[in-house]
Amino acid sequence: MKKMLKFVQLGILFGLCILFSTCATREEGCNDALANNFDLGADKPCDGCCEYPGVRIRLTHKYGTAAIVYNQPIFTDGSGNTFGFRDLRFYLSNFQVLSIGNKVIDVQEPLDVYLEKTAGDTVKTSIPNSFGLARGIGQADMYIQSYRDTATINRIRFTVGVNGEMNQANPLRLPSDHSMRSSVYDGMYLGAQNGYVFTRALYYAKDTVDVKISGSANLRTVEVSFSPIKLQRGYNLNVLMDVDYAYWFQTVNVNSDTPAQISQKILQNLAQSFTVTAVSTGL
Repeated sequence: MKKMLKFVQLGILFGLCILFSTCATREEGCNDALANNFDLGADKPCDGCCEYPGVRIRLTHKYGTAAIVYNQPIFTDGSGNTFGFRDLRFYLSNFQVLSIGNKVIDVQEPLDVYLEKTAGDTVKTSIPNSFGLARGIGQADMYIQSYRDTATINRIRFTVGVNGEMNQANPLRLPSDHSMRSSVYDGMYLGAQNGYVFTRALYYAKDTVDVKISGSANLRTVEVSFSPIKLQRGYNLNVLMDVDYAYWFQTVNVNSDTPAQISQKILQNLAQSFTVTAVSTGL
């Protein structure tokens, strides 16, 4: 009798499941309306699957009105000397977007890194992932996630160089697709004690000179204005920006200045070299 009663109860429960669809498989997805991949049909929150919008930056590299090219001595410094580039590159970090009311919107996502404090002393920590590598030619877009806010913005702020603890991060233990992973092989990493090269300008004139700028004292903050635009939740911010290396070399004498002198002259004019040419929002 008990078995019969249990069978009847299971049958009733099964019928109710069909009638009210309470036993249907739940669809897992992103439930956060601020995310790019918000799924209105998902009734079960996913674990870490939400993807938030960010800032996509495309740099145009130029020298005055001329496009940057390598291995052609067609550029002129502030003293009238002709020279050519073999390499130009620099790191950008600490991206922020600012509103008309001075609200700061950080653009970052967590990144696990291994800090090389001293020889053989490695510490794992999590820091904001807000870094990009700019190359003088062949520049790919830099995409920096993530923000979850909205405002009417009119400025972007960033640091030229590698700020904070990231300057002690072991590049070989960064994710394979991270912009700073290749630093060991392209001359942009000086070792655990000295960190990363923030800015490199390899040029040739009377001699070949490799200018490498590093060290926390040589970090430079740049803030560039543009026409106000509404930053919308769930939409990326697309920024087109020029960097004009003529500003870097406008007081330089490539034939007589030492690398140390050139470094300081570049740093003095660095912030002026960036100009935003267009801003838009989109998926």
